[in-house]
Amino acid sequence: MSPKSENKNVRIYGAGGHSQVIREVLEQNGYTVTGIFDDKPTQTHRASKNVTMGLRENIEKFPHNGDPVIIAIGKNSERAEIANFLKSKFEKTIHHSAIISPTSKVGEGTVVFAGAIIQPNTVIGKHVIINTGASVDHDNVIGDYAHVSPKAALCGHVEVGEGSHVGVGAVVIPKIKIGKWCTIGAGSVIIADVPDYATVVGNPGKIIKTVKP
Repeated sequence: MSPKSENKNVRIYGAGGHSQVIREVLEQNGYTVTGIFDDKPTQTHRASKNVTMGLRENIEKFPHNGDPVIIAIGKNSERAEIANFLKSKFEKTIHHSAIISPTSKVGEGTVVFAGAIIQPNTVIGKHVIINTGASVDHDNVIGDYAHVSPKAALCGHVEVGEGSHVGVGAVVIPKIKIGKWCTIGAGSVIIADVPDYATVVGNPGKIIKTVKP
């Protein structure tokens, strides 16, 4: 469980629906949001106010220095791109109802939403999304920029590669390795290793395409 912060400031990059969830978690944890950025500030979520143009317009003039940033963008590839452009410190945030083993590690920029469980000896990379009610069991390794969707369940000793997306309600049996930049379809049951760049759907999961981004 994440302790509440005392008078701590943070900036959010991204102003869509995903950012609304992150902002609520931050504010519940005692943070003050001091700035919101988006590359398309006229197309943001209706609840986002005072949104400033992001760095794609002008990387050099973007205020890299200042309060730490959380990248509130749901698409893994875009989150990775922004993280590599930004020259800022990054913050992570964890919902107060999440359960995280003290022997697990959560990387910078990562967000853990309500009801998520992360069991012992698991390592979560940078800028990862562990979404609402996701279950990540013991001795997992989750790569940078990955996304474990709501109600997905990863059993013990599972590896999820960089940038991969495990869909809503998917189940991954123990000791499975999912490669980088894969897509695991909603509700899929993964019983065999998944190669890089593959899209897998169904029960049992089957590869329907392999596309290198």
